[in-house]
Amino acid sequence: MPVTPKLIQYAESASFLFSQIGAQIAELFGTELSKIGVTPRGFGVMTNLQVSGSLTQQHLADNLGIHRNNMVGLIDELEALGWVRRNRSSADRRAFDIQLTRQGSETVDRALRLVAELERHVTEGLTRTEADLLIQLLRTVAHSLDLAPGIHPHLKAARRT
Repeated sequence: MPVTPKLIQYAESASFLFSQIGAQIAELFGTELSKIGVTPRGFGVMTNLQVSGSLTQQHLADNLGIHRNNMVGLIDELEALGWVRRNRSSADRRAFDIQLTRQGSETVDRALRLVAELERHVTEGLTRTEADLLIQLLRTVAHSLDLAPGIHPHLKAARRT
């Protein structure tokens, strides 16, 4: 099948290139995190806790855009691994406060080292100036799309049935 000019235009469009690069980096990111037993969603929860401190399970779900039923299962998994601790909220006895444990904080630090290595790999063909400019431009695009800084849209998931 011959390649048409319209197909070439699409293949070189910003939207296609963002999608192509994003899919590849997401796969690499997941592979790197899996080396230490962390999922991208677990990483998102734990990094949010590391920045915010103790949050109620509902507040954490709201921050990350994760349905509360999915958040319960995710917190169950992270708690079983010893990375988070769930305590009854002193402000609302119906709620649970979620805290990152010392082991969870150490796991986040290990994951961040893997992320830094992935960053070096992804930008290895760029100069420092080019990489800085790329990041600045990507922030501008993310802002124009109303993306919340540090919150990946794929953290959201359909409600478990």
